Amino acid sequence: MPVNPFTMDAALVGGGIFHVLSRKLLLWKLLWDKNCRGVSLITQELYLIIYIFRYLDLLYLYVSLTDTIVKVFHLVVALTIVLVMRYSVASQSYDADLDTFPRAALIAPCLVLAFFLNRVKLIIEICHSFSIYLEVLALLPQFVLLYKRQVYENWVLVFTVLCGSERLLQGISVVTDWQEAYKEDPYAVLADMVHAVVFLVGLAVVLLQRFQTKKQQGLNESGAPLPNFDEVWDASKFKFEDQEAVRDGSSSVQVALIGGK
Repeated sequence: MPVNPFTMDAALVGGGIFHVLSRKLLLWKLLWDKNCRGVSLITQELYLIIYIFRYLDLLYLYVSLTDTIVKVFHLVVALTIVLVMRYSVASQSYDADLDTFPRAALIAPCLVLAFFLNRVKLIIEICHSFSIYLEVLALLPQFVLLYKRQVYENWVLVFTVLCGSERLLQGISVVTDWQEAYKEDPYAVLADMVHAVVFLVGLAVVLLQRFQTKKQQGLNESGAPLPNFDEVWDASKFKFEDQEAVRDGSSSVQVALIGGK
């Protein structure tokens, strides 16, 4: 019997570790450094919505104490992050003018897909499917914010990678057991594939733009002359004024000579 090198249990453990690290990093920056510069509040609100719809089973189903603690932990941390970014001192560093991705453009399509693409036509299953589809697109506002901002601290990029890698690990585990995962939930498998594409493409675009920005900064710091159209215009204007001054001076000399005669 072949040994699966990357099982679903390993994916869940790895995803859990990345989740804890990403939330710990963000909370540390929010509570101690009072800094959320470069972090999308819209993305964090989407994560809160995801966990609310995904863990509705807490209201009627008890699996184990560990399962309950983990789910409540995700909910509490997500809610804390949103509240701190909105109402604490850290909110002063929030890039509200750049974080403008429309929430409805992400929520509405996922809600429509959840009604039609789900395993069982039950409210709880529709809510769970909605949380899966929304998680696929939740990082888009974060990537857009980083792209607009151009300059940001390294920890923001690390935080973004940790958030995306949490779901990406599950997608890798699905690849190792494709047929079984597809039979169990084909829509979740497709969602994992789309998420991988969105995450990797978004990360590649941000890294490329960051590289170009760093390169441009290096050129500017090298002392190479940069074109300045205002400077050229001023020079030509000054040159014109000098010519006028020469003409006025010549006229004055001629008048003086005539007067002297």
